[in-house]
Amino acid sequence: MSDKRLALWLLVLLSPVLGEMLSGSSPPLEFFNPLIIVIFLGMYGAGALLVREVVVRWRKGWASTIALGAAYGVVEEGIAVKSFFDPGWQDLGALAEYGRYLDVNWVWAVWLTIYHSVISIGLPILLIALMFPRLKNERLLGSRGFWVVSLVFVVDIAFCAVMFVGTQDYVPGVPEYALAFAATVLLVLAAWKAPRDLLSAASHSPVWRPWRFMLVGFSFMLGTFVIAGSAPDGVHPIVMIAALLALSAIVLAILRNKMGSQHNNLHKSYFAVGLMLLFILLSPIHEISGMTGMSLVGVTFALYSYWLIKNVVRRAEV
Repeated sequence: MSDKRLALWLLVLLSPVLGEMLSGSSPPLEFFNPLIIVIFLGMYGAGALLVREVVVRWRKGWASTIALGAAYGVVEEGIAVKSFFDPGWQDLGALAEYGRYLDVNWVWAVWLTIYHSVISIGLPILLIALMFPRLKNERLLGSRGFWVVSLVFVVDIAFCAVMFVGTQDYVPGVPEYALAFAATVLLVLAAWKAPRDLLSAASHSPVWRPWRFMLVGFSFMLGTFVIAGSAPDGVHPIVMIAALLALSAIVLAILRNKMGSQHNNLHKSYFAVGLMLLFILLSPIHEISGMTGMSLVGVTFALYSYWLIKNVVRRAEV
């Protein structure tokens, strides 16, 4: 198998594995249900592949990847599974009431949009770039393949939107769907308009040691979970949404000013591992809580993280 085809299939697989299985949202016994995995590959896998292809074809950078990743999050959670609007969504917890206004779960929506942009889309694309550096700016799909994958993605989303009616047969109204479509269009336009160098590094070489970027990635994921999951009494939901956006902006500023533009693959790999680290540490807790197989998932990704860093080091020494 050629490197290009291998990179394509790894990207298609990594996106749902990171977004669903490693996070504990879909433990192994649920994830590997034949119907579920087909849906995940058609949604997550095709989505991540399309985002990467569009960014390469438009000759854009990470700002566009982040914006398109956010658009993906809106499509999945707002249109396909409708968790942005469903008041009875099983994972909402206190967010079923806290931050709900005009039939939208606002804190949940912002949090999940950030989550999908970073973990479901951005992280697998970054990992593929680190594993296959020579393919960084190359297309993985031809024109025909691009349209086939696009069709698979649209059909998958439409199938979920029709078949998945949410809790207590909940179906959003026209205004909710219109909001999701409008947000998606605006994010795609933002990705198209964003300059390639919008998030380009301010310095030539990395300013920080690699381990600090692992801490940044870990702190970012932990911070988003703590902020979104707190729902504190007496604090307006807008404050929590602003905190999520501010944390994201701070991390982007750190990466821009400290990562450097050259000789930074090791630093990027540490950052990628940092994004996964919280889920790796939580995996045995998920196992204890009844999610069979999560410890194995955690160990697998711990070993993968070690291999990733060693592989980047080895390539740098060649």
